[in-house]
Amino acid sequence: MRIGEFAKVCGISVSALRYYDEQGLLSPVYIDRFTGYRYYSEEQIYVCRRIGLLKAAGFSLSEIKSILKTSDSDVIRRLFDEKRSAIEKALHDLAETEKIMLGADIMKQSENLKTARENVNLPFENDENVIGRWEILPSDRSDQTCFGGKKREIFFLPKGDWYWCYSWTKGKFLYDDGINAYASDYVTERREDGLYMTIALKSYDYAESGKTETVTLKKLDGKRYTKNEIARKDKIDLPFEEDRRVLGKWAVFDFIRRKEDFNTEKSGREKSTLYFKEIEFFADGGCVSHYGDETVGGDMQTWTKGYVLRKWNSTACAYEIRTVNGRDFLIMEWKSGDYRWGGFDTDYYVFVRN
Repeated sequence: MRIGEFAKVCGISVSALRYYDEQGLLSPVYIDRFTGYRYYSEEQIYVCRRIGLLKAAGFSLSEIKSILKTSDSDVIRRLFDEKRSAIEKALHDLAETEKIMLGADIMKQSENLKTARENVNLPFENDENVIGRWEILPSDRSDQTCFGGKKREIFFLPKGDWYWCYSWTKGKFLYDDGINAYASDYVTERREDGLYMTIALKSYDYAESGKTETVTLKKLDGKRYTKNEIARKDKIDLPFEEDRRVLGKWAVFDFIRRKEDFNTEKSGREKSTLYFKEIEFFADGGCVSHYGDETVGGDMQTWTKGYVLRKWNSTACAYEIRTVNGRDFLIMEWKSGDYRWGGFDTDYYVFVRN
């Protein structure tokens, strides 16, 4: 369900849900890259209500986050005991909330979201007028923030070349993020102040309702960009510095949005669904990554202390090692197309020493 509907069911404001997401308390199960719409699952209603109960009992958001992230009943009891001594007037509410929090596990986020895949492998037909950089004009939908990335721009590359998850052919704007794939119709119109484009955009809502959303773009320039030219690039010519702690093989453990989401007790996702499988570090600065059936190494990728240097896409992915209960975990930046072309912050892969 959309953020507005979810907020109504839970009895809180949309702004509160956005703040919960910023604080790492309750994140949407899906954010439509086209529209920026946020979607929540029915199972998350129970999480949201538990957050409300904890707030009513006097817990701060940082304390609530600690409770939600642990399954250790001793830790939860200690936090409740400390709160009892601080706010005697809330003792009754606190005790009732403690029973709820210690008597049930936090529901997992549902991943059973409806998806759709249209044929986007269409023959290319040129439309010289659309080649170049386009600005996405403001919409009356305040939630439409992700389409085109933080800069709110879309590039139509020569010959319909793909960049990020976008491509095109005459009359069609193409999108494929590996989960959803759509071919949306577009038309152009010459106005006094320039060339405009209207896209009948197919997004996540289209999979549910069959309805498109009208998005308007204005052409900024007609330069024939390449995807490498418009990509965000890191400094990767760093000198080699030894780090013996990182040597060896590391198997994937989890994928997280923020470092604050790191949790060694359980992985947030099934490992079989994760794209990144394994990474191995060698003493000479060599580094090999395994992504599904693909292997990247040799001259394409090296490492130095604190960084994996991915020369094939000009990104330097910072890493750190944390030891928890005798187990070594590697937390590494994952600089995907969202980072390189969308301008978004990095996500993180977590690995455990093999």
